[in-house]
Amino acid sequence: MLFRTIKKNIQFMFLVSLAVLLSFCSDPAKTADTGKISGTVYDALNGGPIDKALVLTTPPTSAVTTDTTGAYQIGNVQEGTYHVRASKAGYDSAGVDISVSAGNTTIADISLQSDSLKNQN
Repeated sequence: MLFRTIKKNIQFMFLVSLAVLLSFCSDPAKTADTGKISGTVYDALNGGPIDKALVLTTPPTSAVTTDTTGAYQIGNVQEGTYHVRASKAGYDSAGVDISVSAGNTTIADISLQSDSLKNQN
């Protein structure tokens, strides 16, 4: 049990480090013909917002964390198809596939299931 907690914390720290690195890699020349991704990360069991969840995209764009209401926004996203994934320690990560078009905001709400629910079954 302790090993699993340590492993989850290491994975979370790796994702945070990756997010910081990705945030410095944005190219200002790529801001034309871009859209936005926004949404809310919430608890699958009770529907409550999850703050400080890490939100990443594949292919990579900016990495962000959610605010106290579970909301996030990623700007200057090139047109295309993306997989948006949210994660937070204590939860299983989850994601959704979306398409971004220039001048539009694409909504990508994500629900996370608590790790503790697995241990009850």
